[in-house]
Amino acid sequence: MIENRKIYLSGGNSYIVTLPKKWVEINGLKAGDYISMEVSDSTIVLRAKDSEKAKKAVTLDSKDLCHDCLIRRIVAYYLAGYDSVRIKVYNEEHRRAVSLASDMLIGAEIIEDLGKEIVLEIFIDPNRFSIDRIVERIGNMCVTMLSDFKQLLNSLDGYIHSSILMRESEIDRLHFLALRLLKSELSGKPEDLLEYRTIVRALERISDHCVKMSDSLMRVKMKLPKLIEFVEICENILKLTMKSYHKRSSDLADEVINEVEIFYSMEEKYSNILFELLEDFWRKKESIEKSANLRIILDSLNRVAGYCSDIAEAVINMCI
Repeated sequence: MIENRKIYLSGGNSYIVTLPKKWVEINGLKAGDYISMEVSDSTIVLRAKDSEKAKKAVTLDSKDLCHDCLIRRIVAYYLAGYDSVRIKVYNEEHRRAVSLASDMLIGAEIIEDLGKEIVLEIFIDPNRFSIDRIVERIGNMCVTMLSDFKQLLNSLDGYIHSSILMRESEIDRLHFLALRLLKSELSGKPEDLLEYRTIVRALERISDHCVKMSDSLMRVKMKLPKLIEFVEICENILKLTMKSYHKRSSDLADEVINEVEIFYSMEEKYSNILFELLEDFWRKKESIEKSANLRIILDSLNRVAGYCSDIAEAVINMCI
């Protein structure tokens, strides 16, 4: 809800704006209480920091929900800022879904299990988290996933493959946390919320494509050292992208977009390299699966570059 409030001059030196009565009452405030104020160039955010905030709780009946549907519902309540979700469960599938959702969401803990009902509480202190710090962590992990994929191209090491999968799961958790904070407008400048959301989602998708590439390579069961150079170019674009974000530099963001266009123009060259590697397999049945998985790797690299371009555009918007 948006309200317009008139500014009054008080005593010749101060300006006064009144607070909505309903907001004051909901937050249990009274005359003489303090509120916190975050001030930026064009925005002031007021928060009832010292008041007892009403707990958001909901009861979810999972009777007609499948395993994945129940997980999606719990995640949706988490993102909507709920502090407590009481789930009515009817079978072991529901119980596994609640347990998995708890593992997926930072701050979510099962605190009560009554057999037919499970209570999931979300313990998150928004003052401990910074959207910029979360984005930095996700960005760093995405860069290391690409770096590890380069090693995987030359080794097919199962441990490296597993570590890429594990980091993607952690990025998902941070991604959900960031979206919860952004929906609650608890971190960052309000005017940048759309850009933050774009950046966080793009980084989460980059991690997904790193997993796709790793899975596809392990299915191909072929070392592909000739692709390392192409992946390294993509990795450097992502590093430049994150640098443009941290520095809030529209010039660096423009450079990212230009580098992505150059990257796209190189795809044909590396496609030909892959097809040459598979030349001896065309008459064999397995060549079809190998070709499909190699295509997935190239497509995912292109998509990673595309998401870098999306982040760069968001950075430009934030700079403006």
